[in-house]
Amino acid sequence: MDGQLLGWSRAHWWEPADATAPAGYYLAGIEVARGCRHQGAGRSLTEARLDWIAQRASSAWCVVNAQNAASLALHRSLGFEEVARAAQLGTVVFSGGSGVLLSKDLVSSRSAAKAQV
Repeated sequence: MDGQLLGWSRAHWWEPADATAPAGYYLAGIEVARGCRHQGAGRSLTEARLDWIAQRASSAWCVVNAQNAASLALHRSLGFEEVARAAQLGTVVFSGGSGVLLSKDLVSSRSAAKAQV
């Protein structure tokens, strides 16, 4: 796939201003080209975003639609834990379902990685 875009993702500081979802660095938006899915690109993009956040904060957050089983499985495999479920998290409204607020402690992850070295 020389010269082709395989996917994109982003992470950013977000202050949702609600009692459930705290201010912090959130994973937000990821898309992988249809022909490149299920080959590890999404995981690589997410790991890169977590590395970026780890340089700035001790935890990472994300909001996922409860019906998005693939995204939930990916985040859980990377050590994210469910914090809350709601029909609205910050400015994100989930019509016909609910959203899942997930968090990952990056300090514990760094400590575990150093212990394995």
